[in-house]
Amino acid sequence: MKIRFRTGYVTAVLATLTLTAPAMAEDRDPGNALPGQNDAQKDITITDTSMQVIGRENHMAGVYFTIRNDGANAHLITDVRSPACRTLVGHHSDQESTSGTLTLFTHLSLPAHTTLVFPYGGYHLRCLDMDNSVQPGQDVSFTFTFLGGSTKNMTVKLDPAQAAP
Repeated sequence: MKIRFRTGYVTAVLATLTLTAPAMAEDRDPGNALPGQNDAQKDITITDTSMQVIGRENHMAGVYFTIRNDGANAHLITDVRSPACRTLVGHHSDQESTSGTLTLFTHLSLPAHTTLVFPYGGYHLRCLDMDNSVQPGQDVSFTFTFLGGSTKNMTVKLDPAQAAP
């Protein structure tokens, strides 16, 4: 069986794919498809922050906070970063860490009009391999990224006086 392609037909198909590729990429971005996702930073408030050294020899700290979504839309945290922490993971003080716990802050939904608390003794962020230049009393910055690309910054003072065990 011979397969013949007509040059004009193949060129037309390739041109159509080339012209529609950017539009299809935009349709695949859930942040653009869901209403209210581009402005998550306006709806989100982060309060009651603290950061406590857990183990100086391991350069670890627990990061505790309250996060509130005052908006009419749910928002999804897709990432949290800090220049002071080589690695940031989710952790629960009284439970075994699992892949779901460790990646908690890469897919955490904040429902509309909801407050979530990440306290000492419960789920919280754990800063691993903390930068040696971070000193007690110093402010440490964190950036939360949300579905749609918006970000919210949080600054926490490293408090050695209340070091967790």
